[in-house]
Amino acid sequence: MNAYNVSELVACFFSEISLAKFPASQLSKEEESDEEHVDHMYKTVSSVVVDEPDLVYTHFLQLSQCYQAMATNNKVIVFTDDLSVRKAFYALVSNSARTGLVAESNTMNLIGVLSITDFTMILMMLWKFRENIGEMKGTPLTHREFNGMDIANMSIKRWKELLKKRSSAREFISINTNESIFRAVELLNKYRVHRLPVLDKQSGDCTFILTHRRILHYIWKYCSCLSRPDYMYESASDLKATQEMSLLEVLDMMIDNAISGVPIVEESTMKIVDVYTRFDAVSAALSRTIDMSITVAEAIRQRRNICGERDGVVTAPEKVIMWDLVETFVEKNVHRIFLVDDLQRLKGLVSLSDLIMYMVLRPSIAWQNMKTSNVYNQ
Repeated sequence: MNAYNVSELVACFFSEISLAKFPASQLSKEEESDEEHVDHMYKTVSSVVVDEPDLVYTHFLQLSQCYQAMATNNKVIVFTDDLSVRKAFYALVSNSARTGLVAESNTMNLIGVLSITDFTMILMMLWKFRENIGEMKGTPLTHREFNGMDIANMSIKRWKELLKKRSSAREFISINTNESIFRAVELLNKYRVHRLPVLDKQSGDCTFILTHRRILHYIWKYCSCLSRPDYMYESASDLKATQEMSLLEVLDMMIDNAISGVPIVEESTMKIVDVYTRFDAVSAALSRTIDMSITVAEAIRQRRNICGERDGVVTAPEKVIMWDLVETFVEKNVHRIFLVDDLQRLKGLVSLSDLIMYMVLRPSIAWQNMKTSNVYNQ
């Protein structure tokens, strides 16, 4: 299938965007000296309680503050809420970003998040609306038609208000730089979000975006100084999609279940062949026409034509031990690992959020339940 040149598309839509009010910026905290950093981390690690081995990562993150997990270089994209969602989307694509923060245009206070998921929902909404109109049903949506539609050109503020009316809007969840990383894990799990803005308490500015990946890398960096729980040597029903499912069905599956990607399998053998993520919906918007009735197999071919090849699906044996799984996540830098049997048939899926939940929150919840049980039994 023919496709537009990505750079031409971005130039076409992004040329009108002005972010002068609140430009994308490189925000970073002044680094501590090496001596101070080593001393601080020594105190943190040495303070971890080892009486309960399963709680070692829980205690470590309870003693660690969010700013300690910040990478050296951070790019935070901020949009004002009067910018159109169409322009904001192409700004994200141009910056190879999945998420941008939203600031109130008058006060410049941060009020929300705009992500690729928002744009995916817009495409789905448009497509479902067209499918209810007889003469449009089953016909691809051209970019000229898309650009002329109100929903594509509505402001971010109006879009968020529309989501609120549909009970699809999420409140703006953030955390302060000096709060514990453990608290950040709790918030990520409670609200089922993948990215958590870390704000400076005094200025209200966002210093960086904390993710499950960043938290795992932080644990990995210092895990050699910590005792290793027994469960790390133990073996580690998931949503599946077939190649014949339509793109709309797969996107619905991800939105409805608040997940970022699904494995694509051969229906007859259950062998995993690829993975389709929310970010892959970008290729649907950059193709010559927008057609959500195509199969996910065709959508993957479009993605390859437009975005190029990417690293293959990362798999692990279904009986893999937890430690090897953690090591694979860190080395491959992926969001999910698929567990397969000897015939490469899909048996399970472990995501970064699953891993962090298992290593950090599960031991804490189990310990709290044990304490409660002991109180009742006394």
